[in-house]
This record gives sequence, C-alpha cells and structure tokens, in this order.
Amino acid sequence: MRRLKLVAMLAVAALVTGCAAATPAKGGTVHATLTEMKIVLDRSSVPAGPITFVVKNNGTLEHELVVIQTEAADDKLAPDVEAAGKMDETGNVGETGEVKPGESKTFTVTIPAGHYVLMCNEVGHYAAGMHLSFTVN
Repeated sequence: MRRLKLVAMLAVAALVTGCAAATPAKGGTVHATLTEMKIVLDRSSVPAGPITFVVKNNGTLEHELVVIQTEAADDKLAPDVEAAGKMDETGNVGETGEVKPGESKTFTVTIPAGHYVLMCNEVGHYAAGMHLSFTVN
C-alpha cells in the first residue's frame, strides 16, 4: 500500500512538473510602423520573455528598428564616435536591419524586464526624432 502511494505521488509530481514546463513564457508581439522620423507602436510595454517585433516601413526612406537596453532617456543616447550621424548601439538586444519602403521584417528577442529605447539608426534619423522609450515588465 505504501509503495502504491509513493508511485501515485511520483506520478502527480511528474504531471505537475510537466505542466509547469508547458506553461508558455510571457512576452508577446509588438507591431511597429516606421514612417519618416516616426515610430508608432501598438503597445508601449510587454511582459518579459520572448518578444516578437513585427515591423512595417510605411515611409519613403529606408529605416530600421533597433532595440537598446539602457537606463538613459530615449533622447539621451550617446553618438557613435565611429559613424557620424548614428548613435552608439551599446545595449543592442536585437534589430531588423535595413527595411526598404513598403517592406516588413519580423524578429524575436527574449529580454528581461527593464527600460529600452527603440530607434532607427539610419544616418540622421535618431537626431530627427525617430526614437521612443519602451518598457518590459
């Protein structure tokens, strides 16, 4: 009888462990629209975990979306000393790369809670205001 109880307890423990492992991570999907010197998001924060950025360039110029983990305000990033007109990408956790007008790109990053800056780092775009704060809870 004791052996049967032990087997039953182990089976329950295995089920509970299996269920916990199957619980999906938080995170979510963020839709970003890029236009001339503007980034528009469908949400300004998401839970920590895998975050998928779906990025559409509705502008007439080439853009990109770069995700920077930083404590700095979105308008206070340091300039890149090696590339005039660009910002230092220290803290980069993911990006689209170049997105041509009319194109879309998707990328997924798993990131912890914190403050992030989303920006376009094409020459002059950050300075023209193409950046914003983003929160991961």
